[in-house]
Amino acid sequence: MLSRSWLMVFSMLKHDAGRDNTPVTLGTGRKSLRLVITGGGTGGHVFPGVAVGEELSSMCDLSCLWIGTGRPVEKKALQAYEWDYKVLNVQPLKGRGLLDVAGALAHLPFSVISAMRLLRRFRPDVVFGVGGYVSGPVIAAARVSGIKTAIHEQNILPGLANRLASRVVDRIFISMQASRKYFRNSHVECLGNPVRKQIIEQAESDSPQKSNGVMNILILGGSQGASGLNRLASSALKILHQSGCHFSVVHQSGPAEYEELQSFYSEAGMDVSVRDFISDIGVAYSHANLILCRAGATTLAEVTAVGRPVICIPYPHAADGHQVMNARALYDAGAGLYFEEGEVGAVRLASEIEKLISAPDRLLQMTARSRSLGRPDAARKIAESIMELSQADA
Repeated sequence: MLSRSWLMVFSMLKHDAGRDNTPVTLGTGRKSLRLVITGGGTGGHVFPGVAVGEELSSMCDLSCLWIGTGRPVEKKALQAYEWDYKVLNVQPLKGRGLLDVAGALAHLPFSVISAMRLLRRFRPDVVFGVGGYVSGPVIAAARVSGIKTAIHEQNILPGLANRLASRVVDRIFISMQASRKYFRNSHVECLGNPVRKQIIEQAESDSPQKSNGVMNILILGGSQGASGLNRLASSALKILHQSGCHFSVVHQSGPAEYEELQSFYSEAGMDVSVRDFISDIGVAYSHANLILCRAGATTLAEVTAVGRPVICIPYPHAADGHQVMNARALYDAGAGLYFEEGEVGAVRLASEIEKLISAPDRLLQMTARSRSLGRPDAARKIAESIMELSQADA
């Protein structure tokens, strides 16, 4: 029902408005580009869009409008940029009851109309969707307005908005070749998942250290926290500590469990750096020998771009199990391990970490394979393709 309803919206938008979208070349020789980035709700959607925007800013005179959901993760990520930011009132379709879905579908045309008004005022050359339910109406509005469009899919398994939008956009960027089979559009480019330049520069400014036999472990419980992972990882580390194993830990807890984890480690007699959110994540990567994390596409893009081995505990309620698919891809490549949250306990996890601590050659091999998967140039390549699209004939 969801797919048919979205397709009805897009099928009504199959005409172009004949707008000239060629970017203006300024006297400086630099081109100007008016870009709308749309999507958000989670860091996994926001940060790749930010990375592409950063690259475009270095390549041209960029005027950017971000159309998002209004969630805090977007506002926090965008506050450092002089980009316009607008919130579009859109109701999600997935994971809701029938009455809520019916209401969301009834509201959908109004969201498209609102998006058209925003686009008419801004007059973009290209609209770039990075996923999330807010991106669908904006891509639809761009289509009816004759504006060139592109989308980026971070995960192996595409989300609903991107699956449907893919049928009408001009270009599709995917992070992994395994995603190609889900798209019928012929204009698919596998360029990787964009990582912010600052992260790569910070991570490359130093290399992981293992002095006096001490392993540096980084736990990423997510910007909003990850209760199951936090509980599992902290319990496993307590077991290792009690067994006499030596290691150093930085644990991103999320704000909700910050004090609880501080107390837990303190009571266990462990000196752990607990942080509710790590803003300088590249620095944290630079010191890590091993990372424990969920399997969100953006996190995995970052850890492979900087070449770090991981143990993934995929979020069990991720849409359509896409985090398990992401984690399995790393495991199959030899870049890390993964365990499903309901199938591994603290004792087993502690044992697996201890095996890696005592096998430096294996860690080095995983590090090399992780780096081989990384696409640190993904943001630049996508930015170049968007520039090319903006100059192409309609």
